[in-house]
Amino acid sequence: MGTKIYRDLEREQSKEITKKHIVEVSKEMFLEKGFSQTNMADIAEVAKISRKTLYRYFSSKEEIAMEIELDVFKTFVSLQDEYVLTLFGTGYEKLAKYLEKLDAMIDELSQLIRFTGMFDYYLVGEYPSTQSQKEFIQLIEKVDEPFFEFLTEGVKDGSIVTDVEIAYLARTISNSFLALAQRVVTRQTNLNEELNIDSRKIISVQRELFLKALKGKN
Repeated sequence: MGTKIYRDLEREQSKEITKKHIVEVSKEMFLEKGFSQTNMADIAEVAKISRKTLYRYFSSKEEIAMEIELDVFKTFVSLQDEYVLTLFGTGYEKLAKYLEKLDAMIDELSQLIRFTGMFDYYLVGEYPSTQSQKEFIQLIEKVDEPFFEFLTEGVKDGSIVTDVEIAYLARTISNSFLALAQRVVTRQTNLNEELNIDSRKIISVQRELFLKALKGKN
């Protein structure tokens, strides 16, 4: 019995290693070639596995992309939770520090942000599965949680003034910040030439505009 349990465990570990390998190879290919130019046959070839093996793990490249997107959000939520615990002060002060941190993280996480932009552009239909949809929505809630928290605190302590419903304000700040970051990290060199400015600074300007619009008297 002990030997069987050990073999079963070893088999499961091997499956997990193979799955992670497929996901990592796919992410690199999506970022290098683009989602539309990558197919399952390409992924199997680069991952050095048969297509039959690949389809045992994923039914489509959309399902793989969903797995990558979930991993990206899990990575961000982990970093986010760790940083939020260090914040103190009024709701406005926490929001200001948090937005500053997000701004600073953009360069570090540029490839992951670029992938989320690709994901948003290409995967606009149904989710690959009900489970992935549920998990993704839960992660989005986690990502937006600090905005809800800091805005609510700020309104209560008087450091933030707004006539906009907190739910809409939190979602607007979160989505606007990510959308602009996606655009800048994807086309920064082109934007610098087209706009004749350092496009990376646009994100910082956006952050300051949000904060100036929300600042109360406290």
